[in-house]
Amino acid sequence: MFNPSTFGSSGSSFTGFGLSTTTPATANPMKDFEVVNPPDDSVQCMAFSPPSIPQDFLVAGSWDNNVRCWEVQRDGKTIGKAQQTMGGPVMDVAWHDDGSKVFMASADKTVHCWDLGSNQKMQVAQHDAPVKTVHWIKAPTYSCIMTGSWDKTLKHLVERDSLMNNPTT
Repeated sequence: MFNPSTFGSSGSSFTGFGLSTTTPATANPMKDFEVVNPPDDSVQCMAFSPPSIPQDFLVAGSWDNNVRCWEVQRDGKTIGKAQQTMGGPVMDVAWHDDGSKVFMASADKTVHCWDLGSNQKMQVAQHDAPVKTVHWIKAPTYSCIMTGSWDKTLKHLVERDSLMNNPTT
């Protein structure tokens, strides 16, 4: 009734719906790059560094409560650089436009600013439920952090030099 080639099978050991019982020739047929020291649980979010910095970095937040930062080299290899731990699963991350900071939203109802130069973090926002999203916004006349939470609120936090430039653990 069904032709195995219709579902992408090579034909010899068709099991239906594109599944084959044969072992693939290579474990990485798409030649994907994988980061070193990946998260211990599901990845929830990730973001590449802004073009304002000369090197390429990747940050990823996961359900193991951590945000990790890797340098991504031109050949696709990665080097683990730093890590911060939040009080709950990390729901979102956002880079500051100058590449010096990363904002981290967590299911623990907080948002933190991670200063990458000092490897310090400080809380910059609080909600009454898990924080689903965080965004850094750079407008011509102001800069701010926007957060959205499962408490049905949006918060607009205007950047203050003392707040963003003096993080603590």
